[in-house]
Amino acid sequence: MSKQGLAWSKLNEFISTKTGIFIQDLPDFDIHSWIEDDMTEEEVNNLIPDMAWDILDNAGMDMDTINRICYGEDCNE
Repeated sequence: MSKQGLAWSKLNEFISTKTGIFIQDLPDFDIHSWIEDDMTEEEVNNLIPDMAWDILDNAGMDMDTINRICYGEDCNE
């Protein structure tokens, strides 16, 4: 599996598990601008919360909610 395919799968799982929304139901996302095939799986894993943050922000979700979903914290704390 390509690193983009791996990232897409992990990203979809991350978002759907935490929100109940599937990535296909959210605004378009260019995973190729985030993930390159020479990245390690650990590097891909480390980017999943940031990519999810970007997608959810583009979907119009408020910042406090996105921070809690992606990082487990409130940006006002």
